[in-house]
This record gives sequence, structure tokens and C-alpha cells, in this order.
Amino acid sequence: MSEEKKVTIEMSAYQAAAVRASLFTDTKQYTYDPKCIPGRVAQIRDAIIQIDSQLEEIFSEETNS
Repeated sequence: MSEEKKVTIEMSAYQAAAVRASLFTDTKQYTYDPKCIPGRVAQIRDAIIQIDSQLEEIFSEETNS
């Protein structure tokens, strides 16, 4: 599969939080040492970081309103 192609998914903040929790659960058994984890886990953790970043933006906007 090509890493150059991107997939964009629109979902509610609630859905994004649920997906993030599921991804975290799927990867929590692995160490955080990037040399000792499968590439799939590293990719999933990158996705978690992206979701977290977008959720933080939403929640900071709500608290600043």
C-alpha cells in the first residue's frame, strides 16, 4: 500500500474520541521504544497523535467560548 496516498475521514468529536480509545487499546501492550515495535504500531500511534491534536483544538475552542 502506498504511503503517499491519504485518506480523509470526517467524524464527530465523540466518534474521534472513541476511535482514539480503540486504537490506544490496540497498541498499549507494546513498548514505546520505536526500535522494538512493528511498523503498524508506529503508524497507529501517529494516527492517535493526529486525532489528539484535532480533539485538543476542538476542546480548547469550546473552553475559550
